[in-house]
Amino acid sequence: MTSTATTATGHPIVEFTDRLRRRLGELVEAPVWSMTPDEQRAVLVELRKAGSQLEALRLRVLAGGDKADIAADSAATSTGAWLAHATTQPRGKAHADVKLAVALDDNYALTRDALAAAHVDGEQARVIAAAVDRLREEAADAVAADPTIPERAEKHLITLAADYDDKALKALGKHVLEILDPDAADTALGKKLDAQEQAAARKTYFELFNNGDGTFSGRFTIPELHGNLLMAALQALTAPNRLSRNKAGEVVHDPTVEGDEKTIPYPERLGLGFTELIEHLPTEASGGFSRSGTTVLVHLDYQHLLDGLGSARLDTGVQVSAGTARRLACSAGIVPAVLGGRSDVLDVGREQRLHNTAMRRALSVSHDTCATQGCERPFAWCEVHHPHAWASGGSTSLANGIPLCGFHHRRAHDPAFTLDRMPDGDVRFRRRR
Repeated sequence: MTSTATTATGHPIVEFTDRLRRRLGELVEAPVWSMTPDEQRAVLVELRKAGSQLEALRLRVLAGGDKADIAADSAATSTGAWLAHATTQPRGKAHADVKLAVALDDNYALTRDALAAAHVDGEQARVIAAAVDRLREEAADAVAADPTIPERAEKHLITLAADYDDKALKALGKHVLEILDPDAADTALGKKLDAQEQAAARKTYFELFNNGDGTFSGRFTIPELHGNLLMAALQALTAPNRLSRNKAGEVVHDPTVEGDEKTIPYPERLGLGFTELIEHLPTEASGGFSRSGTTVLVHLDYQHLLDGLGSARLDTGVQVSAGTARRLACSAGIVPAVLGGRSDVLDVGREQRLHNTAMRRALSVSHDTCATQGCERPFAWCEVHHPHAWASGGSTSLANGIPLCGFHHRRAHDPAFTLDRMPDGDVRFRRRR
């Protein structure tokens, strides 16, 4: 842009841009070493705010240029293509800038004004617009029922931007409807999961090849649900040691893993688990038990069980649609944990040696993982242990049951260790001295 064009036009934005460029040029050689630390801190904050305000102005001009078809004179295919060439930036970035500029100008005046006031920066504005766009698409029924949802979501995200950067804001934006309307969010999630499950079913395939050297190789694509079922079975057989922190966030030292033999690479361990799983597949049903050797718990709200709407959660952590959960509830190898429905008897005293399905269901609600402090093995891998041994008079009850992964269950019966129950319900092992 030249000074001649500035003088000829006289537009305040053109004049401001010319003065800004000249003034910035004058400051290139200004010494920063002579600034005090307080001045440096203040200037850095103010420059950040000024950058947001300049970005708001740039996007406003870009939106106006797109509507005025500024690319026409150079025969560029689009405003984005012209911008990429004129400013030597990647085409993808240029097209994304045009899209954001038009979106702020047409649909997101609140975010545009927040950017102009330096309450959000350019990346946060991009995240907010994308989040509300996604909300309109994924929760179309909820938006149709309450047209104020998009604007309320935009306001909420602008408020959050004061405390979160664009990356954290993006994560929060995925769940904004859960804050504004939890019921609508659950219904929208159920529909989204149902659509994903149908798409996954269409992509499912399995190929197996005999390599002729005593091995088979293969490749497959299966739905997320069935991938989690397979992983639950393989991980229960291989149980890799993954230790971390307790509920208070403190690093946990687990003496039960001291001297543990060197582990093989995780993919190989899963491969061995897969072969073991195949070797133990039942050939026929007997005694009324399921043909499946793996049982997975499904956590499902009672109302969703009735109407088939919303979502459910497996004890492996994966979410499925309520419709799929209703279907799974008919499988003998998958047990529904219906919350808010009819309760089950959770204490069978001394009449039964093993904890029943109802007890495991209740424990899975209170324990996401193995009860050992720091152990992250999911509940699906766990066996229920009697802290007061059944052989010593302990009852088979919810109060006398804790979920332990196979590794820690073996340690619970190892005389070299003692097991202490903590106030938060977890347990801690100590080596006997």
